[in-house]
Amino acid sequence: MKKAIQNLSFWLVNLFLATALLLAAAVWLPEVFHMKAYVVKSSSMEPAIKAGSVIYVSQYDPDEPVCPGDIVSFQAGNVMVTHRVVSVDLENNAIVTKGDANAVCDAMPVSQKELYGKVRFQIPWIGYLLLR
Repeated sequence: MKKAIQNLSFWLVNLFLATALLLAAAVWLPEVFHMKAYVVKSSSMEPAIKAGSVIYVSQYDPDEPVCPGDIVSFQAGNVMVTHRVVSVDLENNAIVTKGDANAVCDAMPVSQKELYGKVRFQIPWIGYLLLR
């Protein structure tokens, strides 16, 4: 019985350490590739990006255009927003965005200077672990 408890304890400790290591890697490793990790707290981009996902955002390359369909992150007041680009007006430097789950486009267009960058990939659900 004592041996079984020791084995269980060993496996639980290792599972905890492996989980902690994976979460740390999910948050800090992307910085090596000049990306920032953010936890999505709203459902405005569902079903493409679910609440609780971690998104990885990097700046656009100088020769990379912002295109309709891109998912971008930007500051709106004191909240970071992640929505899809609906249209781009290069003359007026206005990017119209909309959450996939929202009925209407965002009230204010965003300029390219206001963009944090483009969402490059996501990992669903682990954001719930990071928020605790």
